[in-house]
Parts: sequence; structure tokens; C-alpha cells
Amino acid sequence: MSFEAWLFFVGVWFLAGIPLGPNAVNCIAVSSTMGFARSLWCVVGIVIAGLIFIGLVAIGFASVLAANADLFSAIKIAGALYLIWMGISAWRKAGRSSAIGDQAQGHRSAYSLVLKSIGISLSNPKAILSYAAVFSQFVSPEVPLAGQLVVLVPTAMGVVAIIYTGYCIAGQGVARLLSSARRKLAFDRFIGGFFVFAGSSLIANEALRRS
Repeated sequence: MSFEAWLFFVGVWFLAGIPLGPNAVNCIAVSSTMGFARSLWCVVGIVIAGLIFIGLVAIGFASVLAANADLFSAIKIAGALYLIWMGISAWRKAGRSSAIGDQAQGHRSAYSLVLKSIGISLSNPKAILSYAAVFSQFVSPEVPLAGQLVVLVPTAMGVVAIIYTGYCIAGQGVARLLSSARRKLAFDRFIGGFFVFAGSSLIANEALRRS
């Protein structure tokens, strides 16, 4: 791969990853409530999920999803229900700011933060198709695949890490705004509502597509 092609790949991947979505909202929420350092575990989870997507693309799972509409629909709905469940849980816990609650939240395990971020990422099966679509534009059949992936995969995951670290930094700005219980309640409910909306939108779009 030429340096110019690599730069173009970086640009495409950056533009594909920058839009605000469930992963970005989760990074902002965790950073604003638990601190920047702990929110970086969310970035770790997102990168792991990205590697899972790349692995699925490599073994042809993206092609299976593209060819099997029912399987793709079932996975999409399952992911949407997961987002809705997360949103309802966040709404129910909104505004809890007791000293004990805050201490428990602040010591939430890195494992749980990573696992939650992986779950959010995997809840969107379209991401597999996105990975397949972008990578296929930059992989040359005339060149050994392994050598190309050695360049593309670290680059893609590095861009992902930079983007979501940026959202974690943005969460610190949000934290400064949550100086009152009322603001914290409103923010928590916004996060919960966002996940419910995201999941409901996926189900609605899928219903329209199949109608």
C-alpha cells in the first residue's frame, strides 16, 4: 500500500467513526461520572469489538449476513433490545447521587466497563458490513493479504482509539456542567433516553424494511 493510499484510508476511517452514536455517548457518560482514566476502559472495549468485527469479516461472516436477511434481522433486533434494556436501566438509576452510590460507581470494575462497551459495539451488526465495505476498497487481491492487514488493522484500531479517547475528553467538559443534582438527573435521563431511542429506531427501521 502506498503512503497516499494509507492516508486516504485514515481519512475514510476517521470520517466513518466520528459520528455520535451509542459508543460515543457511553464514553462521554462514563468519563463524566467516573473520570477520564476509567473511561479509557470503554475505548479498550470498543477496540476489542473492532478486532472481533475484523475477524468476522476475515472468515466471511459479513457475506453470510448479507446473504441471509432473516439472520441479519434477528441479530439486529437482539442488539436493539440490548440498547433499550441499557436505556431503561440508566433511566431507572438516574439521579442517584448518594455518597455510597458514587463510591460504588467510581470503583466499577474495568472488566465490566470493557464488557459493556463490547456489548454496545456488537449490538449493531451493520458495523460488520461497514468494516467489510471499507476494508474491501483498500485490499488488493494481487498482494498477500497478511501483509496488507498488518498495516490496515493497527491503523484502523488506532483511529478508533483516537476518536473515542476524544469523546472521553469531551466527557470531562460535561462533568463540569453536572454540578447540581438536577443537572445530573437530566443528564442521566438523556443518556437513558438516547439508548432507548437508538434501540427503538433500529427496530422501527427493520420493521419498515420488512413491511
